[in-house]
Amino acid sequence: MNEALNVLAKLLLSGSLGGIIGLERELSRKPAGLRTNILLAMGTTGFALLSLAVPVKGFDPSRIAAQIIAGVGFIGAGVIIRTRASVHGVTTAATIWAVTAVGMAVGFSRYYLAVSLTALAFLVLAALRSVEARMVRKTSLSNLNVYINNRREIPILKKLVEDARGEVLDMGITKEGKVFRVEMMVEILPSLEGELVARIFELRSVERVENV
Repeated sequence: MNEALNVLAKLLLSGSLGGIIGLERELSRKPAGLRTNILLAMGTTGFALLSLAVPVKGFDPSRIAAQIIAGVGFIGAGVIIRTRASVHGVTTAATIWAVTAVGMAVGFSRYYLAVSLTALAFLVLAALRSVEARMVRKTSLSNLNVYINNRREIPILKKLVEDARGEVLDMGITKEGKVFRVEMMVEILPSLEGELVARIFELRSVERVENV
């Protein structure tokens, strides 16, 4: 009974720590969000516990741990997407590696390591994002007017900006007859602005785009 409660406590702890990192990813609208990181953390904790529970004399627990790392590498590679102008998903892939380490640390009863890694990973993801955008990427501001005839597709515009590693600082919508004029103040890398406009034009309901 005590062993079962200990296993459950470890799974709940790893799921909670993975959820902290996953929440930041979810709020940032990244592919691997809240549920993915919770399951990843609990799964790696489960494998770590299994490696310790194998009743074979001379069995090395590190063998299963090594296979976990190799398997997670495939998951991380799956979230990296390369487009013509840039590569997306590298940070998400690195986050998956970090959450895997958190889950394994809990499974091997290294709680201080698990909590410390979670706190530092959250700090890097949440606190340093704005610093990176302004000091490293050297973004610029663009004012875009998008004329669109389907209001339901307006939220997609913000998603397209985020996919282009930009940020919508302000958005206003004005109806002009049967068309909606969406005014967006966008912070984006100058080199990716043309790609963003091209993606916007791929929406069937977009009639024209003005850079003012």
